[in-house]
Amino acid sequence: MGILDELLGGAFDNLFDFSRTDRRLRRLAEEGELCPATIYAIRCVVKSDSADEWTYGIDLVTSNGPLRASVRQQLIPQAWRAPLGARVLARHLDARVAIDWPATLAEQGVEDDRILLADKTLKRPLEPGIEDGTVNAKRLREGIGAEAEVLVSEPVAALGMPTENRRIELRLDDGSGARTVVLKREYVPPYALALAEVGTRLPVAVDRRKPDRVTVDWPRAAEAAAGIARA
Repeated sequence: MGILDELLGGAFDNLFDFSRTDRRLRRLAEEGELCPATIYAIRCVVKSDSADEWTYGIDLVTSNGPLRASVRQQLIPQAWRAPLGARVLARHLDARVAIDWPATLAEQGVEDDRILLADKTLKRPLEPGIEDGTVNAKRLREGIGAEAEVLVSEPVAALGMPTENRRIELRLDDGSGARTVVLKREYVPPYALALAEVGTRLPVAVDRRKPDRVTVDWPRAAEAAAGIARA
């Protein structure tokens, strides 16, 4: 959100300029069937030298029947409007698919003049659920599982503009009594932004050696909100 949306928006506008690169993408945007779809999977891979790589698994309802596919794509702006289980509009043509983000935003009453941006359609669709490389999997795996309630959730600003980080106060009861923990600059992934609200209960992991180090399991929280239970 905020600064990041604007910076990445400009970068990807240039990358997917139809006049310079992908003729197949232009054909998909112009000739592909527009149909409703549901997001059933999300994957984020952290890239050290470029923007993180986002892939969405979507179940499309086409004129020829249901179709499950996955597309590597940056949803800019307002990616928080595409959590797990969300309805979007998508296009498909031959073996290629993409979320038509401008059309999806327009359906939600949001005006945006960007073109359809998408990269690669995967040969094998994603497994259901969320895989997020921005979340510290080791802390989640090795920590003590608990639940926490959001008491305060405030955006953290930089240069006077909102960022993707939030200051979050949690009420935690991990077996040693109730206490409050403050996460000063918590990165909240866009698919979980609606869960960073006062009163929400979130799954967390508490560090065994440093009890004040609490890691929120945003993927699990978002899956639970979408009605998906992990094994």
